[in-house]
Amino acid sequence: MSLGKLRFSTRSVIVNWLISYISVLLVPTVISGIIYAATWHVVESEVNRANESLLRQMEQAIDSNLAGIERLSVEMALSKRLSGFITTSKPLTDTDYYDVVGIAADLRVYKMANDYIDQIYVYYKNSDTVVSTRDHIDSRKLYETIRERESMSYEEWKRFFDKRYIQEYAPVTLREGGESAKAVMYAKSIILDNPEQPGAVILFVIKDSKLLENISSANKSSIAVLDKENRLIASDSFEQAPDFLVQERLSGKNGLFYSKVNGEDVAVTYTTSDSTGWKYVSMMPAELFDEKMQYVKSLITISLILSLFIGGVVSYFFVRKNYNPISMLIHSLSSQSGISFEEGSNEYGYLQAALNDTFAEKEKIGQRLERHRSAIRSHFLQGLLKGRMEQDVPVHESLAAHNIRLETPYFAVLLFHVDHYGKFDASGFVDPHKEKLVHFIIMNVAEEVAGGRHQAFTTETDDIQVCIVNFKEERDPAALNSVAEQVKSFMLDHFHVRLTAAISGIHEGLDGIQSAYQESLAALEYRLVMGSGEIIRYEDLPSAGAGKETAGYYYPLHIEQQLINFVKTGDYEKAKALVDDIIDINVSDAPLSVPLAKCLMFDLTSTLLKTMDEIGASNKRELMERVNPVDRLTGCETIKEMRVQIGEVLQQVCQSIGDDRKQDHNQLSRQVIAFVKEHYSSENLNITMIGETFKLTPSYLSKQFKAQTGEALLEFINKTRLEEAKRLLGEQSYSIMEIARRVGYADINTFNRVFKKYEGITPSKYKEIV
Repeated sequence: MSLGKLRFSTRSVIVNWLISYISVLLVPTVISGIIYAATWHVVESEVNRANESLLRQMEQAIDSNLAGIERLSVEMALSKRLSGFITTSKPLTDTDYYDVVGIAADLRVYKMANDYIDQIYVYYKNSDTVVSTRDHIDSRKLYETIRERESMSYEEWKRFFDKRYIQEYAPVTLREGGESAKAVMYAKSIILDNPEQPGAVILFVIKDSKLLENISSANKSSIAVLDKENRLIASDSFEQAPDFLVQERLSGKNGLFYSKVNGEDVAVTYTTSDSTGWKYVSMMPAELFDEKMQYVKSLITISLILSLFIGGVVSYFFVRKNYNPISMLIHSLSSQSGISFEEGSNEYGYLQAALNDTFAEKEKIGQRLERHRSAIRSHFLQGLLKGRMEQDVPVHESLAAHNIRLETPYFAVLLFHVDHYGKFDASGFVDPHKEKLVHFIIMNVAEEVAGGRHQAFTTETDDIQVCIVNFKEERDPAALNSVAEQVKSFMLDHFHVRLTAAISGIHEGLDGIQSAYQESLAALEYRLVMGSGEIIRYEDLPSAGAGKETAGYYYPLHIEQQLINFVKTGDYEKAKALVDDIIDINVSDAPLSVPLAKCLMFDLTSTLLKTMDEIGASNKRELMERVNPVDRLTGCETIKEMRVQIGEVLQQVCQSIGDDRKQDHNQLSRQVIAFVKEHYSSENLNITMIGETFKLTPSYLSKQFKAQTGEALLEFINKTRLEEAKRLLGEQSYSIMEIARRVGYADINTFNRVFKKYEGITPSKYKEIV
């Protein structure tokens, strides 16, 4: 199927390719447009920069001369001759006419100070007199000579001068000798201290030709000057400001925009004076830009035409070349699969449909094989675990048939036993389907976790989930612990299923799988000692190999007596800690067997019962019926359960003893006090002797006595002896040596030291005083 024979259709891949190639051809077009726009912007910026430079020169020249006029107006306002005529009123006297002549002479001098000034007028409102450099007139004549526009009335003109203070520029028309000319008027008021007195106004008239005489326009551009109110001040091209020179278009300090003047496109550049607020505008024909861009435009147009032509030819060539392989592939698929290809349809869609049909058929076949393969593969793995290998089939063929590729000859086996089915055992009964589901989840999780670092194969035998681990490179026993821990955590976190894991040692060869399986079974049986929910390694078992210590039994008589003392005093925390230490010593160093461990727990229970019998608890029978320690401990299946049960029994017993002691909290201290007062004369009286008498350890006895009386037991013994010694010293009938022996001190030096410690003086000094 060739490109020439194939009809172009909107669904065909050819259309998509052509659109893609054409889209690529648009890239140089867009780039050329961007280059043209950038070039236009550069040319425009350069021309605008030249115009702005011209306008800045004009602005600086005009602003400089206007600033000179404003300074001159200030000087004139301070002139005594000009300000002195303000108070003159009508009619004028000869003296007044003389002053007018003097003022005119001064004005001629002021006029020569600045070339921009065409005429100077001083309008005195009080006398309605206007003095110029040539003559004097009245306000009506000044109105006819200078006003802003022809339509302005005298009253409107007069209101401008009636303002209290004037200092501003205004465009006017100057009429002299029957001719009119555009000009600019700068008006500044002369004000006296008396606000009621009408003032005077100085008027400077500047012709627009003066403003523009030193400025030459460039690039056939026109120049215009506008004041702050956007009124035309001066222009070299038109009498009135064009409509486009409105305030909104000239709102910024400077800028550039395009407009039309007499039907011709112009580029308008403007800038604003900081001192006067006037706007200086340059208008250049837009065709000047086109002249500068014509050459660049021609080059870009030619490059675009060449790019489109050559790109079109290349696109057609590659479309034809790239379509031939697809055409051959479609022809091959249609002839072999029997699925016809409709001319003009989408080729990719046809290929996708054909491949989907092929993959779907393959998946159906694979699913049918997989259902049988799982059972066969599981049976094969169970044979490896139990040492039942098929003799007629070589091992490597069996492994290949079950898609098992071994990395190394080193193996280990992990077993998982379900202790509690969690969410699946909410009613106390596990549905067989849910039980199989839990087993399936455990095997999949174990295979995924172990497969992260090594190869893993899972199966189920005798309701125990088995994971065979084939190490890849490093034989790391710690990795097995990590796998077991992750599987246990996942099942507990997601399904509340509690597991016990058993781990074998590492063995070499396929025959070693059977040995590893037997080791893991032995480790799982040790769950009775370690408790459910644990990870049990075969290497940690007492019988794992030669050199392992055999189980011992640790529960000496002095430890039992210490536990009895703790229980008698109701100290649950210390009693529980001591029981935990006994269990840890028996289990950690050389783990006990299950029967021996139960004997240990029964011994502990017997100790509790003997203690309760010795202390004579008031509610002992009731406590035994409520706690029922014998039945609770014999019903335990693991040492961990027995540890929990013995802790609960111990807590209840200690709490009962504590309740009895609360009824007579100070009984021990009173008994000890009575005993000390009775035996203070004995040389053998000490804390150890008292503890043996009350069947308590010396440290515990001292602590309890201090807690109940607030006084140390040894201090109480010394004080009791010293009280009797002071009584005997007062009788004066005994020697100090004899008194020391009578109060229990065999050594007189000890007696002297203790006496001085508590009384501050020696016994002999005390005897002298009393």
